[in-house]
Amino acid sequence: MTDLGLNERFVLIHKGRSMYYVGDALGHRFNGRDTITVYADDQPMTPLRRPGWYAADSVGPHRIAVHVPRPDRILGYTLSDPTAESPRFPGTLTPDEYRERADASDIWYQLYTPAYEGVDPDVITVPGPWTVLTDGPFPPDDAAGTWHPSLPTELTRRPEYHFLFPGHLFGLRAALQARIREMPHVEYCHEQERKLDVTIKVPLQVPEHEWVTPIYSPRRRGKKVQREITITRRLSLAVPDGVSGSSYSAARKAWDEQIAHWTGIVTAASAKGCNACQGRGYVIVGSEEHNRL
Repeated sequence: MTDLGLNERFVLIHKGRSMYYVGDALGHRFNGRDTITVYADDQPMTPLRRPGWYAADSVGPHRIAVHVPRPDRILGYTLSDPTAESPRFPGTLTPDEYRERADASDIWYQLYTPAYEGVDPDVITVPGPWTVLTDGPFPPDDAAGTWHPSLPTELTRRPEYHFLFPGHLFGLRAALQARIREMPHVEYCHEQERKLDVTIKVPLQVPEHEWVTPIYSPRRRGKKVQREITITRRLSLAVPDGVSGSSYSAARKAWDEQIAHWTGIVTAASAKGCNACQGRGYVIVGSEEHNRL
């Protein structure tokens, strides 16, 4: 994409739907209210979970217009109790008559009810031109890490489109550290020299023989018992600080794969009972290549 002006906008076409960003057209008036309605060729659009994005159920580009509601206008005031009408308290008051009386006494607030008239919404037309991206990715619903896109210079001030471009998603190591700390049996997880050092307390049932003397016999006999011990596993995980991708969605997929990979290593770190283990009663199993010496 070259020669893109600051007013350049994208329409993302995905499975017969068209997705548009209109938040910049509204400026300070846009606050994500459900009362804002966006139209594509006079047909109402569906708001997406990502603020400012809307979808049309047809292939664009379309003529985009945003309807922003305005407060109702007060036509006048009516007496709340019609039976109380009198020369002093007329049945209706104009806004000017009501303000004049209300400034003199609070009783008018109690006696009169405002009558409203609906006001047509402000209509904002979102100008093009629209650059069509076929099979463009959906705007992300949530944010993972910090996305640093490689952008054309003209788009550095258009953050709503950053997720479309190649870039790097930073913060993986910190996110994984927080995730691992919540995993079962993890005692410590801290960053050390661009790695994560993880200490795991693994519970283990070790079979043993216990010699007992039955009441009915003077001879001692062996009895199999299970003794619970706790094994300490220490892992060193060379987790990168981020992942790259051709777009945010591609990088997010790689991010999720990294999270699954490293949490799987922590889950697999365990131990099992063994009779030939130099007297320890167990051997470690799983994730041995990540043992911290």
